[in-house]
Amino acid sequence: MSVLCVPLTFITSVLRVDNDWPFGAFMCPVVLYAQSVSVFLSAFTLVAISLDRYIAIIYPLRPRMTTRQAALVIALIWMLSMAVPLPIALMSRIVLRRDSYGVLRDRCDEVWPADEQRYIYSLALMVLQYFLPLSVLSFTYSRIGIVIWVKRPPGEAESNRDQRMAASKRKVSVSSRMAASKRKVSESSRMAASKRKVSVSSRMAAYKRKVSASSRLAA
Repeated sequence: MSVLCVPLTFITSVLRVDNDWPFGAFMCPVVLYAQSVSVFLSAFTLVAISLDRYIAIIYPLRPRMTTRQAALVIALIWMLSMAVPLPIALMSRIVLRRDSYGVLRDRCDEVWPADEQRYIYSLALMVLQYFLPLSVLSFTYSRIGIVIWVKRPPGEAESNRDQRMAASKRKVSVSSRMAASKRKVSESSRMAASKRKVSVSSRMAAYKRKVSASSRLAA
């Protein structure tokens, strides 16, 4: 892109008169083809990155992409990026056209057998270069944004669940300790009551013995 596309396009569009092509017939298809390949490489690479991030965030338990798989994806991106623009390289050539002053000048352009073919191919390029990547990027990053900013991640949900379970265990432990203390208090009160009953019974028995002894003495 920086070697073939930008400098030559700048010279042709800005420095030359009416897009005059000064680089010869060989460079015409090469430059146009390199421009298209660069655009497809950028678009398909962004799509692959978005899909990788989507899988990593939406499905965190799935195994990550291996080095071999990443190399295959990169090779596939290059193959598609070089295959789709091939008609541009085949149809690009130097044509003579008159400029605004009526002078014939060389221009690098696509020459198709029929305008319908050029229209269909241009429409296909628009879908593959713009609409398809835009749709994939919009879907993946919107889902990622929803998961990150709206929904709770799985680890946070499990942490909240563990906190609730720990709180319920603490409540159960406190309740059991309170019940045990109540039982102890109840047993203590029953023991105290039984002791009081025994004390009263012993006092009554002693009083009866005194009364009986007094009656025997009186007799």
